[in-house]
Amino acid sequence: MQLESKALIGMVQPLSNVDQTLVQQGFRRIGNNNSPVYDATIYDSSTSMTYYLRIPTHFAPFQGEQSEPSVKIGSPYLKCKKAMRNSRDGLVIPRAIKAAAEHKLAEIADYLSRSSSSFAQ
Repeated sequence: MQLESKALIGMVQPLSNVDQTLVQQGFRRIGNNNSPVYDATIYDSSTSMTYYLRIPTHFAPFQGEQSEPSVKIGSPYLKCKKAMRNSRDGLVIPRAIKAAAEHKLAEIADYLSRSSSSFAQ
C-alpha cells in the first residue's frame, strides 16, 4: 500500500542526515549502495501480524560544492510481511497500522526538515 506523505516525498537531504535520522527512528538500511532503502517493522498485537514500512531513496545529483552525497526520498509504502511470503496481496491493512505508519512518516519529515534548516545556516 502506497502511503501519502507530501512533506517527505521528494525531500533531498545529505545521506548521513537521512541515515542517522531513520536509524534513530527504528529503521534499518537494506539493499545496495546505489539506492539505499530503509525498513521498519510494525507489529499488530491484535492480529499477530507483522507489517513493514519501507522508505526508498535515490542518490540526487551533486549541487554546488557539496562534499557528501545527497538522497531524494521516494514514496513510502506499507506491506504485510506474511502477504509477501504467501502472495496474499488481498489482505487489508488495519486502519490503526496505516495511521501509525503515517504518523511515523510525519515525524520523520519533521525531524529532517528541522535538520535541513540547521544545515542551511
